[in-house]
Formats: sequence, structure tokens, C-alpha cells
Amino acid sequence: MAVFHESLVRVMDIYYGVAKEEESILVAPKYSLQGRKSGSLNILYVTFLRYPNTGGLSNYITSLQMGMKRRGHQVDVFSPVQMPPIYFDTYIPEAAKEARSFLKERYNIENEKLVKNSSYLHAFTRFLRNQSLEEYDVIHAEDLFALFLLGQMKEVHKKPLFFTPHGYFTRSRMKFGKIRTGSIEEAYFTGIEKQGIHAADKIITISDSFHLPLREYGATDEQLVTVHTGIDFYPVVSTEEDHLVIVSVARLAPRKGHDLLIEAVARMQEELEGVEVWIVGDGVRRQQLEKEVKKKGLQQVKFLGRREDVANVLAASTIYVLPTLNDNFPISIIEAMFAGKAIITTTCGGIVEMIQHGETGLLCEPGNVEQLIQALRLLLTNKALRNKLGKQAHAYAKQHFTQEDMAAKMETIYRSFS
Repeated sequence: MAVFHESLVRVMDIYYGVAKEEESILVAPKYSLQGRKSGSLNILYVTFLRYPNTGGLSNYITSLQMGMKRRGHQVDVFSPVQMPPIYFDTYIPEAAKEARSFLKERYNIENEKLVKNSSYLHAFTRFLRNQSLEEYDVIHAEDLFALFLLGQMKEVHKKPLFFTPHGYFTRSRMKFGKIRTGSIEEAYFTGIEKQGIHAADKIITISDSFHLPLREYGATDEQLVTVHTGIDFYPVVSTEEDHLVIVSVARLAPRKGHDLLIEAVARMQEELEGVEVWIVGDGVRRQQLEKEVKKKGLQQVKFLGRREDVANVLAASTIYVLPTLNDNFPISIIEAMFAGKAIITTTCGGIVEMIQHGETGLLCEPGNVEQLIQALRLLLTNKALRNKLGKQAHAYAKQHFTQEDMAAKMETIYRSFS
């Protein structure tokens, strides 16, 4: 089994002029659930990313797994975490060595991003080939890399392939400077995305905001359907408001916009006497954000770190804020809706499908500190509006974002392939 799949070799050949420009998408076979219109399904969810882990994708898989089990189905989840030590100690290093030699001999280049990705893909493919995939009725990829691998293996598992994207891998990395426009990395990872999308029988998005980018990568209207994320969240009864608390629950990553919240708080210092600001979560930017808070003298801002009792934290808070710059369908917003909190967030991605401005929360333009300040000022001074938005957000979440509803819609889609 070669380290680089033939479809990716073709992409690289075209990029480096070894081959002429031509259609590089391989034909993917189509399969059905073979008449499984009723009864328990044997379902497999696959991710190339770490699972279980902290973050939206991991929470989504867990919620979907629980929801399908409650409907009487058998559910497994495969991820590289389950690969035995020999994969990491032997197979991946061997594949990396082979990948380096291939790139050097064929294109006279060295590229560790491609080496790392291809060696892990190679090892995970080897792992999946040993898992009796043909025994599953439903195989559902939860990221583009798992989709790509499972698409290449359709003739092995002979089942329809479902896919739920949780982000825009290549475009996001280009946006944040991790991949250069026009580079071999862009060509390589775009090739993975396009090949995977072509192989998917159904692409089940968490919001409609995914549809346009997916179409630009080759998805058809027939492939696309949206099932909003649903969770099993039991809010804790809110405590009496003896002081106001602004809370933000999110991974401390650049795209979550914590800088904007800190800037807004700094500019509202005189208006925030007696108001606390809780930043819940951990991540690569924690140290930098803590330094910024200290530099600005924002004593009311507290970093609570990663918490397992988010329901309790939300219950003790007054206003939920997520000033995200780049997002899709954040589960933390759904949690705040179930908790009945007044919400301030941005118009990123599918958030506009969750929050209706002035009805279930307040929306700001991503990166607009002035709008964020205005929204905070409005809610901090208007308890009646806070209560109204929180109550309506809770009712909307109960109607649209439950785990039961998500699982029922997903099962209907699965069985439509019988």
C-alpha cells in the first residue's frame, strides 16, 4: 500500500508539471443499506482527529452517539487514538521515511506537512482495514480526512458513505496563514477535500452555511442536507442576581475573539463596577490573554480554565458572550440557550440559524468592538430584555436543538438509503 494515494499523486504531478492538467477525481461506487428499513442499525462514526477530546467536534460525536444508542442502535466510534502503540512507534515513522523519499525523488522537494499528513493517513488506513467495516450498516465520516480514506475504501466496506463537515480545513488554514495560497499544500489538501466530497453519498451539514463552500468543491444539491446539532443539556436553576456576571465559554483560540471581549471590557471600565467577567476554557492563547488582562488592569476578568460543570457556571451568570471571528454552529451557544441566558454573539457561519437578532439574542458583526460594547451596555442596563431574550432562546432550543430531534432526523436520512 503506497504512502500517497494515487489521486493525491495525480494532484501533485499536475502541480509540479509532471502530468498535464486533467480531471483528478476518481469514480466512487454507490451502495445502499440493503433493505434496512426497520430494526436496529450497526453504526460507525469515524474521525481522523483526536477523540474523545475537548471541542465542538468531539461533543457533537458524543451527543450523536448517545442519541442513536437511545434509539436502540449499536454505535462505535473509531479514531487514531485507538491505534495500538506499534502504529505510532513503527508504522508512522516508516511511512514518513517513505513519503520523504517519494517527494524528493519525484519532485525534488521536502515538505514536512505533506509527510506528516500522508504518514498518519497511511497508518489510519491500515488500522481501518483491520476493523471489519463491512459489518456496519452505516459508516459516517466526521471530518474530511476520514471521509477521504473511507471513500477510497468503499469497495471494501460496500456501504453508503455519510459525511458531516465541522469546518473548512484548507480555507481556514489559508485564512489564518497556516497554508499559503497557490502552494503545494493548498493543492494537496484541496485534492483531499474534493475527492472525499465526490465519494460521499450524503453530506449532512450542521448548518446551511456549509452548502456554498461545499458546492464550490464539487458537492451537488442532491448530496446536501442540514441537520442542526442537538444536545442533551440539563440546565441548573439560575441563582438570584446579586451581581451581574458576563461569561464566555470557548476554547482559547485566536478565532474565538476573546481579544474583542477584553477590549470591550477595558473600554467600559467605568460602567462595569460590580460586574464580573468569567472566561471559561483553555487553549493556546490563555497565557497571552491573561497578560493582556493584567496589562489593562481588568481585575473583574477571571480565567476559570476548563470546567466540567458548565451548567452550573451558566446558571450563576447573567449574560453569555461569544465574540467569535470564525465559527460554524457552536455548541456553547446551544448550552447558553438551554440555560435561558441572554446571548451576545456574531453573525459567523451558522450562528444566524441559531440566534435571531432581538428575539433569541443579539448579533454583532465579527470583529466589531463598538457593536459588542453597545450590546453589552443594552443588556447590562435592561433586565427585562435579558429575561425576554433568555426565555425565548430557551424555548427555541427545546424546539430545535435537542439530541432526540437530531438523532431522529439522522436515522431518517440513513434509512432513506435502504
